[in-house]
Amino acid sequence: MTDRGFTHPNFGREARIEQYGKEVHLVFVASTHEQADSMCDLLITQLKDGALNITLLGKPTKIVEE
Repeated sequence: MTDRGFTHPNFGREARIEQYGKEVHLVFVASTHEQADSMCDLLITQLKDGALNITLLGKPTKIVEE
């Protein structure tokens, strides 16, 4: 895979990590429904391709650990 620009700069303002037994959920809260749709499509495509790449640039205004 080659280096590329960020696909979703300034994506939302909240990141949440939740653990339920053996499951770990990483939740990003988008600013708009369209942003959420786009991120979801990208993550599904990456998972199908066999590599998931997530880079968080800057700090969200809210981080919640549950």
